[in-house]
Amino acid sequence: MATKTTIDEHRFLVEADNDFALHGKIEKKCPRCGNEIIIEDNGSAYTVRCKTKKCIKAEFRGI
Repeated sequence: MATKTTIDEHRFLVEADNDFALHGKIEKKCPRCGNEIIIEDNGSAYTVRCKTKKCIKAEFRGI
């Protein structure tokens, strides 16, 4: 079952992705549990998610 995120949580994950693109690191902490936000490479796609399993995540696909 997919993890449901709110619009605000999704915006937060997009901001974390932008931070990584601009600064090479993410200093933001998960708004749900306070754990780290990480990026996982999946070939032509990637996932920005909380380090805690089954918490918030956003998946992005490449062009």
